[in-house]
Amino acid sequence: MLRSTTAWSASWDGLPQELLRLPVELAQVDGLLDDARFVEPFRPYFDSSRGRPSTPIDTYLRLMFLKFRYGLGYESLCREVADSISWRRFCHLGLCERVPHPTTLMKITTRCGDAAVVRLNEALLDKAVEGKVLRVGKVRADTTVVSANVEHPTDSGLLAKA
Repeated sequence: MLRSTTAWSASWDGLPQELLRLPVELAQVDGLLDDARFVEPFRPYFDSSRGRPSTPIDTYLRLMFLKFRYGLGYESLCREVADSISWRRFCHLGLCERVPHPTTLMKITTRCGDAAVVRLNEALLDKAVEGKVLRVGKVRADTTVVSANVEHPTDSGLLAKA
């Protein structure tokens, strides 16, 4: 069963503000990933009413960002997120919540495959164009082909040159 968002935990309420502040890069990415269009590529792969609840997709996306941004494996990613308050907060995990198991992340990645990544990249591109981060235009490619005689080397020709 698809869970698109995490129910925000009240376990963060008693902590000082210095611990709750995300690093600048993670805060920017967190704001970007709050858009609901990034959950849509994953909907076809999960039943909305049957089955066990999945790892929330917003948590999965943030975990995958950390994995690829810092070049971590699944096991080391889960260890690092479990140990870091700022990474837990970025991934929308409470202090007492368990970090998803590495095999769970691997199974979601395998289940959704390349098609979900392509649709996710398209959603990201649309968001970047809307925010005027990127300017897209038409590309013109010249595909003119000119034939040319190609002279392949032969054994006797190579011997003569030597």
